[in-house]
Amino acid sequence: MLPNIDDGSKSWEESLQMVSIALDDGLTGAVCTPHWIQGSDWEPAASSIRQKVEELNRRIGDAGIEFTVYPGMEVAIAPDLDDLVASGSILPLSEGEYVLLEIPFYSLPIGLEEIIESLDRIGKKTILAHPERGKEFQENPLRILDFKELGASVQITASSLCGDFGEKAETCSLSFAHMGVIDVVASDAHSSRRRPPKSIIRA
Repeated sequence: MLPNIDDGSKSWEESLQMVSIALDDGLTGAVCTPHWIQGSDWEPAASSIRQKVEELNRRIGDAGIEFTVYPGMEVAIAPDLDDLVASGSILPLSEGEYVLLEIPFYSLPIGLEEIIESLDRIGKKTILAHPERGKEFQENPLRILDFKELGASVQITASSLCGDFGEKAETCSLSFAHMGVIDVVASDAHSSRRRPPKSIIRA
């Protein structure tokens, strides 16, 4: 929902449109999770995200909308991730205990287990973002149990359940549901049209 920070909203006006869509869908708040990818153009400072969240909340209030946004990041794998979180360079969701970790779609990175454990040692819990869209989980959904045993939570994208990310993502999502491993269902919203902030994109 935060404008001009990655591949999300392109303006404050679009951000407010996204808020209105979410409100109409029954939501009263959202955690904004722009991408954080070390060494790329998408490596926003925590202070920049906080400022944008504060400004968006101000604009929401000025528009008379009862809705609140909170800061966060969708974090790509990086060396010394625990140190970056501990230093405040990376924002947990709502600046609480959960770090939203995005893993590559094509394969699971070597050392992912160690990253989860290192975050746990500094008092942070890992949420795996949309694992149902990853090749290895699609080929073997039971692999998710290894990460659940380490204490990681599972967040799937709502529209994966509807097939909007393909049959494999839909099948994997349903497998996760039958296994009872889903902790969070998120919109993974990117815009007011192509990927709006709704709980289900297509029925």
